Amino acid sequence: MEKKIPFETLESRKRKIGRFTIVQDCVRVNGYEQSYDYLEIREGVSILPIRDGNILLQRQYRYPVRSWQWELPGGFIDPGETPEEAAGRELREETGYSVKELKSLGAFYPSFGSTCEKIWLFVAECGEEGKSDREPGEIIQIKEVTEDQFRVLVAEGQFMHGAGLATWARYLSVRSIESNR
Repeated sequence: MEKKIPFETLESRKRKIGRFTIVQDCVRVNGYEQSYDYLEIREGVSILPIRDGNILLQRQYRYPVRSWQWELPGGFIDPGETPEEAAGRELREETGYSVKELKSLGAFYPSFGSTCEKIWLFVAECGEEGKSDREPGEIIQIKEVTEDQFRVLVAEGQFMHGAGLATWARYLSVRSIESNR
């Protein structure tokens, strides 16, 4: 596999808008100059929460798509926080549950052609239930479903959360490999 970086950055401009940064670069690739625009987004986490063998799902109104969506807990990693710490914090804030056991499933890039965002994936065995600490603009409903019910939501296209789908796929892959050992 070739390790040489084929792009040379000639100029880079950044513009921060809310929680996103728009990057506009001028690059040279294959002797040709072109613009390359992408979003710079902080790293985040996505957590598959399991409680007594069931999965805790969130139903949240997502303004950009103007609809209620099923999803897994997650969010940005705060400055100075590890992905593991962020996963525990986000699970507690959004669901009210603490982490009894946390297992890393690695990371993924949701759309590396248009953003440098990296999301760390986890499966969490839920501990004690406490009080959630949601942001003022978050409207979240929690629903506990069986694994079979969740599979139906995924298969029927009712669960459309990209990071959640990646977490689920990684979880199933790891579980399959571990059970075949």
